[in-house]
Amino acid sequence: MLSYSMMRIAYLTLGLFFLVECVFSHVLPEIENSNNVEIDWQSLREGDEGDNDQIVGGTAAAAGEIPYQAALILGNSLCGGTLIAPSIILTAAHCLSGKTQTSVSTFTVRVNTLALNGATTGSVSRGVTKFVIHPSYVSTTNDNDIALMKLDSPITNVKLATLPAVATSCSPASTYAGQSALISGWGTTSSGGSISQTLLKATVNVLDNTACKLQYSTLTNNMICAAAPGKDTCQGDSGGPMMVGGVQVGITSFGNGCALPNFAGVYTRVTQYLSWISSTSASM
Repeated sequence: MLSYSMMRIAYLTLGLFFLVECVFSHVLPEIENSNNVEIDWQSLREGDEGDNDQIVGGTAAAAGEIPYQAALILGNSLCGGTLIAPSIILTAAHCLSGKTQTSVSTFTVRVNTLALNGATTGSVSRGVTKFVIHPSYVSTTNDNDIALMKLDSPITNVKLATLPAVATSCSPASTYAGQSALISGWGTTSSGGSISQTLLKATVNVLDNTACKLQYSTLTNNMICAAAPGKDTCQGDSGGPMMVGGVQVGITSFGNGCALPNFAGVYTRVTQYLSWISSTSASM
């Protein structure tokens, strides 16, 4: 076990992108969206005054292929998300951690677009009225890294993301281990690189949590890992979807670097939060 490691935080501020690297031992730095994991510090997959991600090893998505994928312009931050109901966006808690409810006036959500700037036929943009971060979100480990946003008006002409069915005794929740998954976003194509102006996608393989815990000792059952040689989410992809068979099973959360050989990407496991998503959406 290393006594310290490099924490990479990629910043995207009003089009200016730069990389800051800091070395820490056991002290939590005063930096928004940092998270403590096995080799003590990992990069969150967000693009803002804290982080930014894009798909590594990806190809361009086709028009209408991932219509529910959302680009979240959160003031001077970039994240991903998914449209799960006409007025509800699902994303990562760390994308919104440290932001205030009054700051939603600076937020813009774009769906059904390939171009990050919304210059795609059929693109839909909305503002945000409020957001809710999971009450048990832990920034130091990124456990319960999930949040919801309420749009200022419904989107009724765009396909919604499909969430997993609620598990029953006859049909328990799948671990998805060994299955292929689709990841997508506008994040950087390499750690510390530039964001993509076009929606990218890549296919990765879901790992068993036992194997992934060898890479990240603080991994919990609320997380799911996926990897493939040369493919990964990266800075700016945070909050975006990981899909298996057309169903959203993960939310881009964090990872050690981007597409490093011995480190998978880590995602929030959606099946753990179906009840919370349902009840919270209904009350927003």
